[in-house]
Amino acid sequence: MTTLLITEKPSVAIDIAKVLSEKFSRKDGYLEGQTMILTWAVGHLVEMAEPHDYDPVLKRWSFEALPILPDPFQLKAKKSSKKQLKTIQNLIKRPDVERLVNACDAGREGELIFRNIIQFLNCRKPHDRLWLSETTPAAVRHAFAKLRNSTEVESLGRAAVARSQADWLIGINATRAYTVRNGDKLTVGRVQTPTLAFIINREREIENFVPVPYYKIEAEFLAGQDIYKGKWFHEKEDRFTKRSQAQAVLDKLLPGSPATVTGIDQKEVKELPPQLYNLNDLQKDANKRLGLTAEQTLKIAQKLYEAHLLTYPRTDSRHLTQLMADTLQSRLNALRRTKLSSVVCSIPARSISDKRYVDDSKVTDHTAIIVTDTAPVADKLRENEYKIYLLVARRMVGMFLPPARYLKTTIITTARGETFISKGKTVIEAGWKSLYPADTEESEPFLPALAENQKVSLEKADILDKQTQAPKRYTEADLLSAMENAGRNIDDESLREVMKGKGLGTPATRAAVIEKLISTAYVMRMKKVLIPTKKGKYLIDKVAAELKDPEMTGEWEQKLLDIEQGKYHSKPFMDDIKAFTRAIVEEIKKQEEVIPIPSDSIVGVCPLCGKAVIEGKKAYGCTGWQEGCKFVIWKAVAGKRITAATAKQLLKTGKSDLIQGFKARKGGQFEAYLSLENGMVIFEFPSKKSAKEGQGQSN
Repeated sequence: MTTLLITEKPSVAIDIAKVLSEKFSRKDGYLEGQTMILTWAVGHLVEMAEPHDYDPVLKRWSFEALPILPDPFQLKAKKSSKKQLKTIQNLIKRPDVERLVNACDAGREGELIFRNIIQFLNCRKPHDRLWLSETTPAAVRHAFAKLRNSTEVESLGRAAVARSQADWLIGINATRAYTVRNGDKLTVGRVQTPTLAFIINREREIENFVPVPYYKIEAEFLAGQDIYKGKWFHEKEDRFTKRSQAQAVLDKLLPGSPATVTGIDQKEVKELPPQLYNLNDLQKDANKRLGLTAEQTLKIAQKLYEAHLLTYPRTDSRHLTQLMADTLQSRLNALRRTKLSSVVCSIPARSISDKRYVDDSKVTDHTAIIVTDTAPVADKLRENEYKIYLLVARRMVGMFLPPARYLKTTIITTARGETFISKGKTVIEAGWKSLYPADTEESEPFLPALAENQKVSLEKADILDKQTQAPKRYTEADLLSAMENAGRNIDDESLREVMKGKGLGTPATRAAVIEKLISTAYVMRMKKVLIPTKKGKYLIDKVAAELKDPEMTGEWEQKLLDIEQGKYHSKPFMDDIKAFTRAIVEEIKKQEEVIPIPSDSIVGVCPLCGKAVIEGKKAYGCTGWQEGCKFVIWKAVAGKRITAATAKQLLKTGKSDLIQGFKARKGGQFEAYLSLENGMVIFEFPSKKSAKEGQGQSN
């Protein structure tokens, strides 16, 4: 008997071949041994058929053809992958191949890739599931020893198919309906549209925000040789709505006035180490600390997984099983030649069973992301790969370290009948925070040692002019949190666990959703923040309320999770999706025709102030000009017209392609690059000489 094993990538097949006892010879598209053949899918070889594959008439987009509800759904081969699919087909047909093993990535998407292949090829041969959470030799051997029967992952397969078909039904029908109604392509998605609504709603909060002025009083007190500051408060109020009110208090606070320490409260506060990373938390932390996008982080984590350095990254769990916890010592040993060596060497050998980190009931398909027992070679990793590896390593090491301990001090000082509060924090023990030196800096000021009823003196007091601040735009880290919690602002770890499965998308798909919003021109990424375009706002104004409702999409996601866990069946779920699709199409048909979809004139981010640069009649200028920013790229430079595409490239990379046809002042033409230097547009010549773009050249 010969077993055919199908992986998702060639590299995984090669890794598995190295672990197995038999020898393999390389063939065209597969590896062959005596009892096993290893081949690969290279991602999706089979995809869902397009509407015109069911009926050529559906190439034309029209209301008359909607809704499109295939029964049954059909699959088709991807054009770019037909050769490899043919290889797999030939292998399946071999009479000596009696059984298959699905070794695609261990998750919903990997299950879909395999099942689509065997369904499309009408394969009836039995198959097992190889479930890998890491690709180290020990993990591969363990997975083969614990091969799962296909029936054990049948529910996972049903959920994968249901998710794929639901996204097809809503995406195809809603996109076609809105596009036909509005005369321009409007892409709509089950997850991407409510995610876009988050960004639009936040932007409108900012646009409609009216700052409200308020006033605070800050005083300085002298205690011996020490000076400390305090903020005015009265009962629950710590600000004034009118400056005259603050001035009336300030008039009482004469310099040199006697003051008394009327209250001191000191307490020790402990901060536990954070839970282990799931993909969402890793992406958020990498965005905050390293400025990486969610997609970049996922790609790096996947690469580190394939290099045997991290466990499987597409996970929503923050816990380990006890079985994996028993392997932590060997994983710590792999860090002895990294930047964490001194910390790791100081950790005594002990087991971890704290439910905060180790809980079999909180692990379904995969554990939290931790490092493997393979020691990294820093020189062989790119900078961001090593940084992501260390982020994961620090989280894992943190489990073994004590809590961070602080002494929090609150002092109440009274002067001329007015009370002032001073807060300070002193680190007693850095604990796990020693892994993050930059995070242990004092966030609150030092306070001198004082005693209750101690006499001090008021040195000076001032009014601080303040105003309320608009909400901040979403960063990718913020948006990932919003998606995970279906829009609820949840910082508490235990509450996040309760919400698990009710968010928008899954850890494996959220990065792709964000990138789709950007590629469809609904959102722009400007430095760390996400800004909606006019087209994105237009879509959210037009789509049905249900399509942008995160609660509904979160409920769908919960049902998919229930299907995956065998608690719900896919048929009623799909019936609901079909009914929803019919209702949405009917609603769109009733809408009136509208004005053309607006487009944005934004070309990039200002290198001086970070605001948007927009296209005007004569130049691409910074929108921060009212605040004094003078950045500009003239549309005419030395007799040559600068296109929007060139301006975008210049702002994105700092340099244009080589441009020919510039006119010299003394006659003749020359070629040069345009580049940015300290916010100025300059010529950069092929000979590396440069010249500033003068006002005379720009007109």
